[in-house]
Amino acid sequence: MASNRPLLILITALCLLVPASLRAQNSELRFIQRLTWVGDEYATRYEVIIEKEEDGKYKRVLREFTTAFFIEVSLPHGKYRYQVIPYDYLNIPVPGTKWMDFEVQSHEIITANPGEQKSKDEDIAPNPEPAIEYKNQFDIYLGLAWIPILPVYGNNESSVGSLTPYGAGLRLAIYSAKQNIINFGMEGNSSWRISMGDKPVQLLTFDLNAVARISDNNIAFNFKTGAGVSLRPNASPMSADGQYAFYANFGASSVFLLPSRLYLELGIEYVQFFTNSGFLRPAVGFGYRF
Repeated sequence: MASNRPLLILITALCLLVPASLRAQNSELRFIQRLTWVGDEYATRYEVIIEKEEDGKYKRVLREFTTAFFIEVSLPHGKYRYQVIPYDYLNIPVPGTKWMDFEVQSHEIITANPGEQKSKDEDIAPNPEPAIEYKNQFDIYLGLAWIPILPVYGNNESSVGSLTPYGAGLRLAIYSAKQNIINFGMEGNSSWRISMGDKPVQLLTFDLNAVARISDNNIAFNFKTGAGVSLRPNASPMSADGQYAFYANFGASSVFLLPSRLYLELGIEYVQFFTNSGFLRPAVGFGYRF
């Protein structure tokens, strides 16, 4: 009997250790969620921000950088949202995805067989995968516009020829694509006026712009100021008015983004010639956003 005591002590110790080991394994059990997105060919890395909803408000719980198109996290149950922000080759953040909602449900462990554990509920990941909308650091607008002129005062004909509603313009604008309240850019505009019995008058304008985007970036207000020169091919360089006339201008417009990256622009600007004449230029434009 005495010889069996060491064996009984060993068996008792093993019985005490096994449940403790199983409890430790259960406490270390983790559920992994994978968040994925569509990559951007111009991005060198991605910033991923995850926020959790608490009492109707969102609180940041994770901010991580990665070069992959996904991250794996282990989050407790709750409602979350996440956003992916790409960084370009200059390590500058560009507009990222919209906030994507997802939910991690609570897990109840069911023991099917000894050593096998299954999850009763699955982690819910967002679907579909969010896509990065912008591939470049800048937005480029190229379009055509109908641009009549309305005289305000002075001898307008000495600057732009006979006044007429027959006018058109070609516009090229470059704006920052960052998700700021106000973005800055520049614009070049070449327009023509055609008068009855006269040759076309060309105006070349360069503007500096400030753009405010609203309504989920689908509508923008554009404020501009700049200067330009008017060319009158039919005027003699030795005439009193001269062949060239310089002017300053300022104005505003509304830009409406349409499907397929098309846009519609409605605007008006005031043009002041240094020859003491001024007029208004309303414009209705249509073009493509690169």
